[in-house]
Amino acid sequence: MVQGDTGAPAANAAQALDGVNGLQPGSSGRGEVAAFVDFENIRYSSINSFGREPDPLAWRDKALKYGLMAVARAYADFDQHPPPVRMRLDVAGFEAQHYPAKRTSDGSGREKIQSRADLNFVIDVINTALTRPDIETFLLFTGDKDFIRLVTTLRNRLGKKVVICGVPGSISPDLVVAAGAEDTLQFAQSADVDRQVIQAIDAYVRQLHDGFVPTQSHMSRTLWRFVDRAILPSEHIEAKVMEFLRKGILTKRQTINGQGQELVMTELSPVHPLVLDALPGFVGHSFDFEAPQDDYDDKEYEEEAEDEDDTFQADVVLGGDDDNRGNLIAPADARGGRF
Repeated sequence: MVQGDTGAPAANAAQALDGVNGLQPGSSGRGEVAAFVDFENIRYSSINSFGREPDPLAWRDKALKYGLMAVARAYADFDQHPPPVRMRLDVAGFEAQHYPAKRTSDGSGREKIQSRADLNFVIDVINTALTRPDIETFLLFTGDKDFIRLVTTLRNRLGKKVVICGVPGSISPDLVVAAGAEDTLQFAQSADVDRQVIQAIDAYVRQLHDGFVPTQSHMSRTLWRFVDRAILPSEHIEAKVMEFLRKGILTKRQTINGQGQELVMTELSPVHPLVLDALPGFVGHSFDFEAPQDDYDDKEYEEEAEDEDDTFQADVVLGGDDDNRGNLIAPADARGGRF
């Protein structure tokens, strides 16, 4: 009877602890999961699709829905990513697995870069599955179809549950079918950020010299002067411009600049709801294509403008049309404090 009396408080304490840890009262414990992150796939997809850095804390929270994180690793050549990245991984409990990319040159002298992170990613996943039979669930943070064979091996031959956790819009449908389960990463709505970027684009266009046409390439390289870095880091601006084009916030049309040259102009859409919300009464920009008297090569202007601010660095090369050729600007405006 004494044993029964002392056992009851212990059981109650155990149930209370389970409640604190998110367990159901009376449950014996939580299963363990392994979380493996194809970091370059997730980071570049996040930046390209949503214009922002991924959040490792969100990965941790997602993994903990399935069980305790027995293994949590992220794979990349981390020399190619900003130093704070590794600190964010440490805070979230992910081990950074650094594998420098292999660099070689072909016969014509062009450099080729071959990632070694993916191979080590696969080897470690299989080793974990073989040496840790207690881990039944594997969360693979990637969208790369190259991992289909890895997924089918885990699921069909080793009897593991596989969940694909990738960035929406960049996940191979075949990879999800092979895994049988998907839990995509979620990104909070950024309407407020978008409004501020739209207002920055408006300010950028209004200060352009007469005869100068706003284009995607020039806008991507110059907009950082008008956007608070705390709102949108300069290295993400090009991705945001591309996102705006996909959503119809920015549109393109062919026009002729002040020098009589054909260009593809990039401008805010006066009918998009978010543009009208950010710029009430906006009906579009008007452009005076009278040629300036003092010609100034735009390419030279862009290079000098970038040299003036050492913070302008693009971690991701997204490409884009060379749609700004032929634009000219007067030297007085390049140095007149408008930027």
